[in-house]
Amino acid sequence: MAIKITDLNRSFGVGKKKNHVLRDFSMKVEVGTIYGLLGPSGCGKTTLLKSVLGRLKPESGKILVLGELSDSPSCKVPGSAVGYSPQELALYEDLSIGETLLFHGRLHKMGQDKILSRQQWLIDFLDIPEASRTVGKLSGGEKRRVSLAVALLHEPDLLLLDEPTVGVDPELRARIWGHLRQIADLGTTIVITTHYIDEASQADRVGLMRNGSLLAEETPENVMASQNTTSLEEAFLILCKRQAKEVIA
Repeated sequence: MAIKITDLNRSFGVGKKKNHVLRDFSMKVEVGTIYGLLGPSGCGKTTLLKSVLGRLKPESGKILVLGELSDSPSCKVPGSAVGYSPQELALYEDLSIGETLLFHGRLHKMGQDKILSRQQWLIDFLDIPEASRTVGKLSGGEKRRVSLAVALLHEPDLLLLDEPTVGVDPELRARIWGHLRQIADLGTTIVITTHYIDEASQADRVGLMRNGSLLAEETPENVMASQNTTSLEEAFLILCKRQAKEVIA
């Protein structure tokens, strides 16, 4: 099991202003699979990824990542075992694209020849401008693709991708998903959050998330079959309406 989360709770604020983002949240992600995490903005997807990454500490519950507790000194995450593409861009804007990839490659102890080889492939694959371009002068979409390149650069065991295809044209989006499928089949574990329901249907397993909890966690086909529909979007809507009725009741 690449990721196993049990009864995770995480909130922000105190007293009456306390906001419970994750409530008794549990999920499982098998090694070498693509897990599509689907849900509206504010449902807790980013908080969940940051908790798995170790950037946020759980208030209660357990997170096992690559076989180790997330707060254990022996846990490989954070570290070179994981690649993370955040929703909020975290790039040094005064560096060039080439300098950015070199910096991150050296952090992961990659040799210069390997970094340059991966750099050229990623620039071509993700339609990124030439390596000499300064990050601060790129468009928002170009910066997002550089961020994805940083996550893919060192070919990690685990990829955490937070909305990586926002603003990406359909052709490139299809290429990205094709590559994710290829590396997952070779053993990489991928957790990807998305607003695009058609994207989530390409995952091996989907988690339909709302208000800090999972409404369903299954293969896309089984989620649709359980709600007697051939549309993942319709299945999600049915589950959301059911949850709303339960809350009112």
